[in-house]
Amino acid sequence: MALVSETFEMYVGLRTRGQDATTALQTLRFQIELLDADSRAEIVRRVREWEAERKGESPTNNITKTGTAAAIKPIKPLAVTPPNPLMTPAIVPPVIPPLPATPAPVTVTPPAPKMIACPQCQKPNPANEVFCYSCGYFLKTDASFHDTVRLNDPDQKMNRSDFFGPNSTLVLLVTNTNQSYKIRPQQFNHEIVIGRADGATMRPDVDLSEQGAGNHGVSRLHMSLAFNSKLSTLTVSDMRSANGTFINGQRLYPQEVRVLRHGDELRLGRLVLRAYFYHPESP
Repeated sequence: MALVSETFEMYVGLRTRGQDATTALQTLRFQIELLDADSRAEIVRRVREWEAERKGESPTNNITKTGTAAAIKPIKPLAVTPPNPLMTPAIVPPVIPPLPATPAPVTVTPPAPKMIACPQCQKPNPANEVFCYSCGYFLKTDASFHDTVRLNDPDQKMNRSDFFGPNSTLVLLVTNTNQSYKIRPQQFNHEIVIGRADGATMRPDVDLSEQGAGNHGVSRLHMSLAFNSKLSTLTVSDMRSANGTFINGQRLYPQEVRVLRHGDELRLGRLVLRAYFYHPESP
């Protein structure tokens, strides 16, 4: 029941921040569908009870009544002198035409709401409902179980630690010398190879020989970098190096592909690098 209470509190928070009921329920859909049938039914009961209490709230009457019946002084009636019939001319009452008959009010019966049957328990529900009132099953079919609600965040990609866009720059900082290498993998039409060039037939794109790579166990063709333009990510792979490639202390299998993130520690043999992503469009 702890998860039920937590989910319900999240719903109340979304509603009090201005979201309508349908949007709030769709936002929490993934979390609610993970619950069992009894827990979903409990969520529906709490939501309906909370919504009913909210609709029943009446605005505060700010009108202040002043004075009491005792404070009102009675008004004396004016003395009216009856007219003298000898001096008063005869008054002919005007002829008032009869008023037209008032048409009887027309009662308009609103159409009955469209109902749909719950696919799970077959109980009827209004078509605009999100949950079945009986079993808590999701009635909306416009989003699948695996869909995730996209929040209105224009900088959502920029906030990801693995985001690497077409204008981004990778900075590899050698921790023991503070020397850095700035790399733009998106400008290459092949994977970037990192290693050491001394005595190698094929020279790597990033040569770490000046950092004492040989003494630190860096292979000549040690690690590769690749840019994925569709996912806006960088991936690294170990090129069957002798002493291995590690990300945050975890060793990669030979030719295993791993996503690189801002701030990750890369260790090639015993040579430690720190990866940083620079985005010029980010403040």
